[in-house]
Amino acid sequence: MNRKNLLVICLSLFVVVSSKAQDSYQPGFAILNDGTRVSGLISLYEKAPWYNQRFIYLKDSATIAANPGKDVKSKKYVADDLKYYKVGDRTFTKIHYVDLENLQAKSLGSNDHMLEVLALGRIKAYRFYAYPQDVYLTFGTEDDVKKQIQNNTNDLLNNWKMLTQKDDEAKYRDAFDYDLQKLFGDTPEIWEKYKKGGYGNEPISEKKGLAARMMNMAKKATYSHMQWESLVAAINEYNSKNTAVK
Repeated sequence: MNRKNLLVICLSLFVVVSSKAQDSYQPGFAILNDGTRVSGLISLYEKAPWYNQRFIYLKDSATIAANPGKDVKSKKYVADDLKYYKVGDRTFTKIHYVDLENLQAKSLGSNDHMLEVLALGRIKAYRFYAYPQDVYLTFGTEDDVKKQIQNNTNDLLNNWKMLTQKDDEAKYRDAFDYDLQKLFGDTPEIWEKYKKGGYGNEPISEKKGLAARMMNMAKKATYSHMQWESLVAAINEYNSKNTAVK
């Protein structure tokens, strides 16, 4: 094979990648669609977290107890089987969301995802990762292909969405690409605090003019994902001050 002129077809198949991507088993439990609770050790994917949205592998506690010292076999549960699961202090719940910016083929399953819960209350917030491409073609050397795959992976890891839903809104909005003044508008003290950097976030400039707006947009693109915890803190404070749906 000529390494100088290589055509590669890359397939993002869960069957091939999942065994390599799995990072660890941690204590947790799952609630199935029929309400059954299954406790035990659950797989969690840190390096490829989009897998957490599609399926889990669970070693149930009863089987572990009956086989002390042995590596018991895990059972796979896909999003269609699950309502909710918790691993350590992280919780994941089923959300129906169509990512119009990154439509994928049927190989990835339905538009139901097990999303990590970041905040609950009048404003609900969830972490959503786009999925790897089903198939892509690339010309180049093997090193070029490896770099492209790594770049694509880094993009997925760094450019996740914080999906928010306020009250009974049907639509989910990405908080990283939304006017936060509208989100917090009915509680202006939250917006003012966030605007001034009161949650440890980068302050939002009130300067007028095109240049200032462009600088703010650049700052937003740079800092939004780095400061997601500050945004969650603001949402949590908003929820604590607004317990009833208006």
